[in-house]
Amino acid sequence: MDSAKNPRIRLQHMLDEIEGVTSFTADLSAPEILASYPHLRVVERAIQIISEAAKELPEEVRSLEPDIPWRNIIGIGNFLRHEYYRVDPHVLDGVLRNELPRLKQAIIRLMQSLAS
Repeated sequence: MDSAKNPRIRLQHMLDEIEGVTSFTADLSAPEILASYPHLRVVERAIQIISEAAKELPEEVRSLEPDIPWRNIIGIGNFLRHEYYRVDPHVLDGVLRNELPRLKQAIIRLMQSLAS
């Protein structure tokens, strides 16, 4: 299997992005992020990478975490790429604060499952 297609590597990419973006924005309030073009772009790009990595995960891996909205994760990446002019920054902040922490825990569980 091509190492880039390895599910553990894709999960690691997702985890790296979540940890990186949450660390980068940790000391900022929602209004501060929303007012900062560079911070919004970092959040947006991290979500795109997470989305792309999720899309490449085999269905049998995604099915191990059925409570995670995989279709939505994949879909938001498509939206960011193709409907970029309609992106609501408040949605990006909501994903950052509400969805990524839950996804991080699921990724950790998946990585543990694949390691055993």
